[in-house]
Amino acid sequence: MSADLWQRVPSPVLISGIAAAYWATGRLALLLAIPPGYATAIWPPAGLAFAAILLCGARGWPGIVLGSFLANVWTAFDPTTVGALLTSLALPTSLGLGTALQALVGVWLVRRVV
Repeated sequence: MSADLWQRVPSPVLISGIAAAYWATGRLALLLAIPPGYATAIWPPAGLAFAAILLCGARGWPGIVLGSFLANVWTAFDPTTVGALLTSLALPTSLGLGTALQALVGVWLVRRVV
């Protein structure tokens, strides 16, 4: 599929598709993680996020954030207290924002250099 075709896909469909693909590959990659954390030797969803931004442009970043949040939220979810709940929701949110920023900056650097 060409990049022009991706530009014609409606945003909610695009964001949902990116989120679902990121979530699925993220859950598979977390099977390789050392419990109880997030540390893993490889993270294929990072490449998926880069490809999504490269093909679809910056409008795909919400899908990356949502997919990353969904993939990481249950790893350390702790609803015992309000503070623990906020922490267990803030961590996957910050991971998702960092992932989206990583993909955006990576695509910007590739387009600038290549």
